Amino acid sequence: MTTTQKAAVLPIGQAILGGLVGSIVMAMWAMMVSLFSGMGFWTPVQLIAATWMGSQAMMHVTSGVILTGLMTHMMMGAMLGIVLAGAFAIFRIPTGPARLLWGMGYAIVVWIVNQYAVLPIIDPMMASHMPPWAFAIGHVMFGVVAAAFILNPSMANQGNTVLRKVAP
Repeated sequence: MTTTQKAAVLPIGQAILGGLVGSIVMAMWAMMVSLFSGMGFWTPVQLIAATWMGSQAMMHVTSGVILTGLMTHMMMGAMLGIVLAGAFAIFRIPTGPARLLWGMGYAIVVWIVNQYAVLPIIDPMMASHMPPWAFAIGHVMFGVVAAAFILNPSMANQGNTVLRKVAP
């Protein structure tokens, strides 16, 4: 790499942490909406677990259902956090408020794809039971929180960079 080239760097630890914390915020939002709408606190977690367990996940709230739902949600959050950080690096989104807006936009795209393309195929129960407005708001919350963690400069020196793109 010459002095005229710059490297775009993906802070993997920040991305994973941002995705995990964003998915916790989103889950708590969904669980509160579900509770206050009369469906029950654990319903969103059960609906996620139904991806793997089918309608059995909706029968009873068990530790297996809760663990399956939460782990699936958290791992998706971590992966989506990595993708968001990768987009920041690839598109050279400057540090600052622009990244929060990108996080929101990214989350809206993820919501649209999930709500109308992915969930109807892999988890039709969730697609039909989770109110789209609540699901959209939860995704926006995820995007802002994930982007905020990726922005956090106090985490920048963790020595956990995995992607370097040499750019002219």
